[in-house]
Amino acid sequence: MRIVDLGSASQRAEELCAAAGLEILEQKDIPYGRQFKVCSGGSTAQLNIYFGKKGLKLVVQGGDSAVKEALEDVTAQMEGRSAGEKKATRPRADGSAVVAKPTVEVAFDEPWIGTDESGKGDFFGPLVTAGVIVDPEAVPLLQSLGVDDSKKITDKKIPGMAEEIRKICFGKYKVLQINPVKYNELYGKMKNLNVLLAWTHAAVIEDLLEKQDVKLGIADKFGDEKYINNKLKTKGKGIRLIQVPKAEQNIAVAAASILARDALLKWSNGAKKQYGLTLPKGASSLVIQAGKAYVQAHGKEALANVAKLHFKTTEDVLR
Repeated sequence: MRIVDLGSASQRAEELCAAAGLEILEQKDIPYGRQFKVCSGGSTAQLNIYFGKKGLKLVVQGGDSAVKEALEDVTAQMEGRSAGEKKATRPRADGSAVVAKPTVEVAFDEPWIGTDESGKGDFFGPLVTAGVIVDPEAVPLLQSLGVDDSKKITDKKIPGMAEEIRKICFGKYKVLQINPVKYNELYGKMKNLNVLLAWTHAAVIEDLLEKQDVKLGIADKFGDEKYINNKLKTKGKGIRLIQVPKAEQNIAVAAASILARDALLKWSNGAKKQYGLTLPKGASSLVIQAGKAYVQAHGKEALANVAKLHFKTTEDVLR
């Protein structure tokens, strides 16, 4: 059967589930798609089918079980692959094989925490770390919203998406914003950016665990795993914390990245109004020029109000 819309995709899923011996316990409409809850041998898993402008999108959720593997075979066949066949990856230009990077699930079948930060590589502005608790029921809503790594989303879209995330995950998010004055004070004590980052992630996780008990957390890996683990307190040490590079592929981490970026953009817009200057992101030559203009207008001592002074950029600005 050719899949041309959501209806034909759902029909094909029914056929393949039946052929695989999977019992469909429940079907229901979700935003921009349809959700199937299936079982086999006492285990259950979930298949979300989306069909939009970019075509077919299939998301399997569930624990490590035979029924999940069977559903993944169903999705393989729906996408034109053989059962058990992995999605094709483009070879490198020299013809060598691409080595798969560590991955993490897009979503889970129980509530979990995702954390991410924004601003750590920017000379100007705060360091913002955000965390979100995502319940399985919220996953389709976040997916339909287009939640993804904030670096892939334009500044124009971030505020609206952040507002929707706050509605979908109402009361289950935390944004920790450390403005430059406090940042410089903390860095002066800790002397290490990874230690400071770990402290913010741990603080966000602990705060969220006060709102709801969860067993799992996902964080973007920025250094040795011990950094965050050592900063967690009693509640935090009780969860399973997965730290992986590019963790934004997990929808909770992606949602957190959007909330963190939204806070950073709000600070930047406020600083522009207050100081009459655009304070660019990063640490480029444009940043140095803006820094010199700021110092000329407000003095050297005032630089600590808007910038992270341990950056080498400080020397270039004050030179």
